[in-house]
Amino acid sequence: WLAANNASLPGLSVNAVKEESGDAVHVVLVPEEPEAALVVVDDEVIDEAVASIDEEEAAEEAAHSERSEDEVGATWHEMAEPIVRSPAPEKPSSPPAQSVPVPKPKVVEKPSAAQEAGKEPSKASPKPKEDDDAPDEDRVAAVASGPPPAPRKMGLQKMSAFTMAVGIHVLLILLLGALAVIMPEPKVAELVGIVAPEASQEVPQNKKVVPTSMPTPNVSVSPARFVTATGMSSVSLPSFEANTADPLATDIATTDLGASFAMPFAGKGTSQVNFFGIKSAGKRVAFLIDAEKYMLTDQRGGYPAYQIVKEEIAGMISKMGLETRFNVVLFEENNLSAFSDRLLPATAANKGKVSEWLEPVNREYEKLGLRAIKYPILQVKSEVEPVQTNYLRGYLRAIQYALEQDVDTVFIICSGYRSMTVPRDPEDYAKLLKQMKWTEKDEIALEEARQKAREWLKNENEKRKEKGIPERVIISLWEVWRDMGLRPRTKPGGIQISAEQREDQVANAMKLHYLSKDKPKPQINFVIFIGADDDDRNVPQIDHFKNLARRAKAGKVRVLQGLAALQNVTGRK
Repeated sequence: WLAANNASLPGLSVNAVKEESGDAVHVVLVPEEPEAALVVVDDEVIDEAVASIDEEEAAEEAAHSERSEDEVGATWHEMAEPIVRSPAPEKPSSPPAQSVPVPKPKVVEKPSAAQEAGKEPSKASPKPKEDDDAPDEDRVAAVASGPPPAPRKMGLQKMSAFTMAVGIHVLLILLLGALAVIMPEPKVAELVGIVAPEASQEVPQNKKVVPTSMPTPNVSVSPARFVTATGMSSVSLPSFEANTADPLATDIATTDLGASFAMPFAGKGTSQVNFFGIKSAGKRVAFLIDAEKYMLTDQRGGYPAYQIVKEEIAGMISKMGLETRFNVVLFEENNLSAFSDRLLPATAANKGKVSEWLEPVNREYEKLGLRAIKYPILQVKSEVEPVQTNYLRGYLRAIQYALEQDVDTVFIICSGYRSMTVPRDPEDYAKLLKQMKWTEKDEIALEEARQKAREWLKNENEKRKEKGIPERVIISLWEVWRDMGLRPRTKPGGIQISAEQREDQVANAMKLHYLSKDKPKPQINFVIFIGADDDDRNVPQIDHFKNLARRAKAGKVRVLQGLAALQNVTGRK
C-alpha cells in the first residue's frame, strides 16, 4: 500500500515484492535492517496512516462481499511475513518511548485493465506528514505483529467459540442433572405423634400374679391384724402393720398424707390406700360402705360422723392413679347399690362423680336407706354354699358382690356384727309359737308397744328440731322401749346364720372366683365403727372379722370408737 501510494515511513524503506494470485497482488514490506525490532514514529503520521487505512477497509468490505470466502482466506494466509521496524537513535535527555501498535499492512488489489489504460485512476491516500522536529516524548515504539485474520474468518472463529461455549454449558447441565438423579436423596427425619389413650377406655390390663417364692399361709399361721382406737387421744392413731408370710404388693409409696388417705402410684397401676388407718394397696379396689341406720346412732356421732365417712372415701378415690380401677358399693340389710356395675378406671371424671353419688345417702331423716333415695337395687349373681343368695345380708352380701367383680383388694367399714337369719319353715314356726304359748292377746300387746315407741320417738325428734339437733336414729324399737322402761313380749325370728357359716361362705366364694381360675386370693380389710359407750375390748364377734381377714390374703382389722376416734384418725375437728 505504501509503495502503491508513494508513501514512506521514516527509517523504513519499502521493497514491494508483488505476487499475483488471481485478481489480487500481495505486497511484502521488508525493513532495511531485519535485525531491528523497534522504530520511533511520529504520532501525527500514525494518525494519518490509520485514517487512510480505515477508508481503504471500508472500500474493501464492499469488494469482499463479491468474493468467495475461500479467496479471502487464501489472500490473507499468503501474507505471512511480519513487518519489523527499526528503532530510532536514542536521545539521552528524552524519556522512554511508549509502545503503540503500528498500522497493519493492507492488501493491495491488482489494478483492473481500465485503470492500467488510464481510464480510471487508482485511489491513493495522502502522504503522511513528517515532523522531524517533534519532541522525543511524542514518539512511540511499535512492535511488529502478524496480520489479523479476515473479518469473515474472525466471525466464523467467534461463532465457533460461542458454539463451543454453549456446548460446554449444555454438557455441564446434563452432567449436573445426571448427578442429581443418581445421588440418593437424604433421608428426612420422620415425625411420630404419640397420642395418649383416652381415659374413658374400659380395657383393663390384668396381670396374672402367682406367688411362687412363699406358700400361702394356713389359717393358723397368719393371724389377722387388729387394733382399736378411742377418741381420748389428740395424737394420730398409728397404723397397724403385721408380720406375715404372704407376698405383699411391691413398689408402694408409704407416705402418710394425714387427712388424705390415698396417693397415686404410677409404676404399675397400683395405688396405696390408707383406709381409716389401715394401709394397703391394690390395682382393682372395692370400697364397701355400711348404709344401715346403725351407722347413724348418737353414740357413733350421727349424721356428721357418716358425712365424714363419705367424704373420706371420696378423698381416697380422688388420690388413686389412673391405671387403678375401683368401685363403691353401699349395703343396707338385703339391699345393694353400686356406683357402677363394673370396675371403672380412676379417671378425673369418674373420681369426681363419686362425691355427687354419695352425697344424698343418709343425709336426711326422712330419706334414710337406699330405697328412700331410689337408688337401683342390685343382685348377687353367684350361688355359693352354705347360705343361699336370697338370705345374704349386710357386709356378707356386699363382699360376695365385690368378689364377682374380680377385685384384688376390699375395704369395708361397717357397724359390726348384725343379725342374719334364714326363714323358718311355716310348720316349724307354728310349732314354735305354740310352744311359746303365743296368743292373740300377746299379738295385740306387741302392736300397742310398737305404736307407743313410734310416738315417743316422734316427739323426741320434734324437740330436737326445735333445739337444732339432728333427729335420733334408732337401731330397733328395743332401744326406745329401754328408754321408755317397757319390756313387751316379742315373737321369735328366723334361724340365725352362724359366724362359721359366714366365714365358709366367703371362703367358698373365693374358691369359685379366684382359686378355681388360678388367681391369687384378694385381701379383705375391716374397719368396725362402734359407739362411744360401747366396750372396745369386747366388740361382738370380733374374732369372726379376724377370721375373714386372715383367710383373705392376711387382711387387717381396726376398731374405731365413736366420732372422736373417727375425727382423730382422719385429722378432722
